Amino acid sequence: MNARNHADHAQRSQALDVSRSFIVQAPAGSGKTELLIQRYLALLAGVDAPEEVIAITFTRKAAAEMRARVLAALAAGANDMPPETPNEAMHQQLTWRLARAARARDVTQGWELAANPNRLRIDTIDALCHALARQMPVLSRFGARP
Repeated sequence: MNARNHADHAQRSQALDVSRSFIVQAPAGSGKTELLIQRYLALLAGVDAPEEVIAITFTRKAAAEMRARVLAALAAGANDMPPETPNEAMHQQLTWRLARAARARDVTQGWELAANPNRLRIDTIDALCHALARQMPVLSRFGARP
């Protein structure tokens, strides 16, 4: 592993520390979405309800892609064997391990995410704001449903 890859690996590892907050900035194709999925899975593994974890995107397309990839990772985590990948794709094994931990939490808490994927809070910022306004009609000054 060269110095640049080592630094990238170290930063990605830090971003998976669920006790801290991070901003992820990187060019297209650098693996941002995979890192965000990994963090989402890591967070799922430690909460009492999946609704406690919220992922916010700017577009519906990005939210749909992230939701599909989280669900695919959870489904792949059902396999007892980790994915066989070349060394440069070790991130897939990490995603698998994190998905296994999230699935274990799903089972112990009885979430049944495979049957109830709508429990995953992966939305656009507009959808989040709309949901918050609906939950607090007086504070949002919308009164009834906006």
